[in-house]
Amino acid sequence: MEKLKKYLKELGYTENDINKMEKVFPKLLSSSIENIEQKIENFEKLGYSKKDVVKMGKSIPSIFGYSIENIKQKIEDMKALGYKQEEFIKMTKESPALYSYSIENIKQKIKNLTELGYAKEEILKMTKTIPSIFDYSIETLRQKIEDLEQLGYTPEEVIKITKNSPVIFTYNIENMNKKIEDIENLGYSREEVIKMTLDFPGIYDFSAENLKQKIEFYDSIKLHSLATKSPKDLMQSTSLSYARYMFYKDNGISIDETNYKKLFASQKSFEKQYGIKKEELLAKYDYKEYMESLKMEKDVQQLGKETMEEQKDTQFLDTIEAQQAEQQRKIENKTQEKN
Repeated sequence: MEKLKKYLKELGYTENDINKMEKVFPKLLSSSIENIEQKIENFEKLGYSKKDVVKMGKSIPSIFGYSIENIKQKIEDMKALGYKQEEFIKMTKESPALYSYSIENIKQKIKNLTELGYAKEEILKMTKTIPSIFDYSIETLRQKIEDLEQLGYTPEEVIKITKNSPVIFTYNIENMNKKIEDIENLGYSREEVIKMTLDFPGIYDFSAENLKQKIEFYDSIKLHSLATKSPKDLMQSTSLSYARYMFYKDNGISIDETNYKKLFASQKSFEKQYGIKKEELLAKYDYKEYMESLKMEKDVQQLGKETMEEQKDTQFLDTIEAQQAEQQRKIENKTQEKN
């Protein structure tokens, strides 16, 4: 057993990994080094690397108990469902649990998804991208769909966004709602945000700070509607959009809603037309320096505003003191007159 543990550690497993693996697959430590080596070799012949097998074993240690015949049969069964061997290999690298599911279980999951409104071809494509979809029960999938409808999507739109970007199924619904609210706070209606995410679901992967920076920049050049017209353009960095905008401006080209696509031309096309490389452009029109200068300008304006307020306060106090002095003088004069 100690020799086997030493061998497993040489493969890359920690003591903690081995203990967890043994709890899930008690037969692990009763195996032999030769047997584990053979299992790894079997997987390598099918298209896995040794590193892949070690990683899979950490998730599903029972793979070290599978016979080569069982593994090959699972691959053949998946091919019969419409997957290519290399596709299934890739899927199991990401989600080794597929080897622990019976083919009947997988067929039932596909049937469940068709009942929810997806075509079989769409299901194959979705599960190739996110194989962990097979981990979800039908109840969980229905709840996911219901949650998305609560966000503002129609049933048809839920099907559209999840088949185009199945990773949506893995997102936390509260986080999605928060992202929608963040975008609404930047000046868009919920209907506009829903449309934006349907056209480009990748928006959900942007941080709130990243989105805010992009939207505020496009607002500053009067292109607020860009996010609804062409949300995929938000993938471009603000630094590059700013550099191109300033380049066009310096060359007498005004960017507006009629020609804003100039900001998003392919780099190859841009360089060919204007003869300036991306690195040169970014160095010449440095967005970070621009933002720092804006901050300094705002700080100066704020300082000026505060100084004016202080001056007003000083003038006010001087006036009060003058009024009080005048009042005291009048009181003293009246006292003298009485005397």
